Amino acid sequence: TLRPPSNPFANRPNPFNGEPKIGLYRGFTSSMDEGWTRLVFDIHGIKYRNIQLAEVRNGIKDVDVLIVPSESEGTILNGLSAERFPDEFVGGIGEQGIANMKKFVEDGGRLICFDASCGMVIKAFDLPVRNVLSGLKRNEFYNPGSIVRLDVNLSHRLAEGIDEILGAYFINSSAFEVTDRTRVRTVARYAARDALVSGWMLGESFINGRSAVVESDFGKGKIVMFAFRPQHR
Repeated sequence: TLRPPSNPFANRPNPFNGEPKIGLYRGFTSSMDEGWTRLVFDIHGIKYRNIQLAEVRNGIKDVDVLIVPSESEGTILNGLSAERFPDEFVGGIGEQGIANMKKFVEDGGRLICFDASCGMVIKAFDLPVRNVLSGLKRNEFYNPGSIVRLDVNLSHRLAEGIDEILGAYFINSSAFEVTDRTRVRTVARYAARDALVSGWMLGESFINGRSAVVESDFGKGKIVMFAFRPQHR
């Protein structure tokens, strides 16, 4: 009989009353990253529920945490085209969905986003963060899939119980520059040198020392952004 591995955070104090209510955004664009996130939660016995497109459009309720898997800004905002799909599946969260996300966080919710979805959140929430890899050509930077080293800020509460040096899987991912450290805190960085652990990468200097996991306050809530996909496959 297969048993799920133990959860190292099971006995960890949390700021919620009881178990946090976790919501995972699931639009109609069939995100592979959303599927991998569900798999990880199911294996570890972590309770969650899917947040459908209509709920984001109409108002996010009854969850403490909203996770947005790695999808582009255009995919999340615009969704599927009316030229190819039935009306009930057409469109994305739109501007109203963005407004509802902002209200969710302002009222005390936690918004967590992975890799590509961070661009939309940075723009929508006007965060002092930029992806330094955006716009680079393939002959300047290219990493189609390799393991890189993270240096973790153990003084940050999100780093409780983990090692100071961790591996992360980088696959055409992001690297953040924080332009206002009073508003955005870095939890983990790509190593300042020798960040490549296994695989191949062109232009490593572009990510050396850049932020890989950051947290920001927004109203009563918080935003956590992973520049990579922490659960990738």
